[in-house]
Amino acid sequence: MASVDLASVSVREANEQIRRLGAEGEDVEVLNSDARHHIGVGLVHPITLRIRGSAGYFCGGLTDGPRIEVDANVGWGLADNMLSGSIVVRGNASAIAGVAIRGPDVVVHGNIGSRAGQVMKEGTLLAGGNASFMAGYMMYGGRLVICGDSGEQLGQDMTGGEIFVGGRIQSLGTDATMTDIEESEVDNLVEFLERYKIPFKGRFQKVINAGKLLRYARSEPRVRVIPFFEASESTGYWNDKVKEDVSIKAQLGRYRIRGYGAARALPHLSDLAFKRDLSMIPPDSGAVERVELATSLGGRVGATPIDLSMPVMIAPMSYGALSKSTKIALAKASALSDICDNTGEGGLSDEVRAAAKRIVFQCLGGRLGWNIHDMQRADGIEIYISQGAKPGLGGQLMAKKVTPEIAEIRGIPAGIDLRSPSRHPDVLGADDLVIKVEEFREATEYMKPVSVKLGAGRVRDDIKIAYKDGFDYTCLDGLQGSTGAASSEVLEFVGIPTLAAIMEALDALEEIGASGMPIVLMGGIKDGLDTAKAIALGAHAVAMGTSAIIAGGCIACLQCHVGHCVVGIATQDPEHEKRYQIDPEALNIHRFLESVRWQLASILNAHNYKNVYELSRSDLVALTPEAAKITRLPYAPEYREAPQRLQVATG
Repeated sequence: MASVDLASVSVREANEQIRRLGAEGEDVEVLNSDARHHIGVGLVHPITLRIRGSAGYFCGGLTDGPRIEVDANVGWGLADNMLSGSIVVRGNASAIAGVAIRGPDVVVHGNIGSRAGQVMKEGTLLAGGNASFMAGYMMYGGRLVICGDSGEQLGQDMTGGEIFVGGRIQSLGTDATMTDIEESEVDNLVEFLERYKIPFKGRFQKVINAGKLLRYARSEPRVRVIPFFEASESTGYWNDKVKEDVSIKAQLGRYRIRGYGAARALPHLSDLAFKRDLSMIPPDSGAVERVELATSLGGRVGATPIDLSMPVMIAPMSYGALSKSTKIALAKASALSDICDNTGEGGLSDEVRAAAKRIVFQCLGGRLGWNIHDMQRADGIEIYISQGAKPGLGGQLMAKKVTPEIAEIRGIPAGIDLRSPSRHPDVLGADDLVIKVEEFREATEYMKPVSVKLGAGRVRDDIKIAYKDGFDYTCLDGLQGSTGAASSEVLEFVGIPTLAAIMEALDALEEIGASGMPIVLMGGIKDGLDTAKAIALGAHAVAMGTSAIIAGGCIACLQCHVGHCVVGIATQDPEHEKRYQIDPEALNIHRFLESVRWQLASILNAHNYKNVYELSRSDLVALTPEAAKITRLPYAPEYREAPQRLQVATG
């Protein structure tokens, strides 16, 4: 057995040695661990790793296969998202032990802290002693065994899995219930306890999900909000849209759910104009060759940057919200245009990875589809905090879209109305976030850029945290950003517009004298004109979601959440999805992206600029008083009479 001494090497160096020795099949012991964070993170080989002392946060996190033994205690996030293998802790474990595990045995001889087993999906988490409050919080599956007493709200918001308690249950959480335990289950528990030498005398009680809150009582009716991009056809107070809204809420007994983004008029990039008249720029097929559009993201702290042929990315959209066919088409289009795709919440499929030249793998609070292997084969990692369509809130995926395949990828029960967590289980503040970022860097050997996606809410504070916590770049999503399903009230009235978001972000960075952290702006970016304006304001790049799927056939019927998308985009129904033709639509999206490229190049040509980052605020004016107030650009209403059109290049 090889030895690694943390008294003489850093955790980063130690993990490099552990992974190298693991690849060679050699067992390892860690000396002088001294409660250091991230020990063993990213290990994917079935070796034995012995830690001679205590470990800190995320011990054995993001691993697959090892047998880890800890002589003393461990900190937060023991076995974070572990896929297989085992971890045995001789002492106690702090909060969220076994968070998001997908199959291992995680055994703690002593007590475990709060929210043990949060969002776990498969495997067994066992405490030989007591558990603190909210054990089994939002667990989707697997088995949680507590030999001693449980704290308050046991099984709070659990949707699957089983909890066994040998002592006293202080109280049950929402939708958790007691049920009978079968002798075969008792026998299995006894065998497990004997295998790991856990003493126990007594009788287990069993807790499961009661099944009362797994689905909404009524499904959203299939109605179209008409017209989509206006509040109503009529300006009357009790107009048709208001009356429809009241009537449907009376039937549902809850808020309404729909897809897309805010429908009401808000200040946006369309309220800005270039000082130079662009309306008569003649078609020029050579414009692209005369300017420099290429850029990169992610080299701030030494990772391999993501190279882009132009400052445009595909916005994160999940497999689940979108069909697999659509995700493949978007990936292919991103490769054809030499830019970057994003997985969104639903995990990374083999087909999408094969189609995309570059892809960012997104991590959300539910850790749905999240795993070490896809982290390592992605080109970048993104921590999702929130999005513009629902800042500060978790996602929703209606039951008709939660097919057995989607459920398997995400690690959740099939056929439920999925409401994913609104926050990360292991991030309660800026200090926790620093440690989380470092875990991701450890797991990917510091080679992948780590970014953060923020819904525009408290931008001034959030962007400072993102900078100080060391993210390579920030994706900022304004109120005009869209989603597959969210509360209509949140879509319309929570968050701040994209235009205000970028200004608050830039002001915040200036306040702390920060530089070097690029901002990718998203939320209603529709074409090359918007892209040029965003970059002139100070964004480094943009990400396009709605415009990309419209280019690929979306008809904006607002039935994204229902699962019956007639063009096969926002559906998991095979009969609907077969209407979607991957290769033709990939070409359509690619051609749209190339039109964005041409528009951007033509605007640079019109200003006699050679590089896209020569664009600046001095090139812009505001067309409305609101936009002028937000951006502090000159108010020039006379430019409304000169529409900023760009003719499409011919030939």
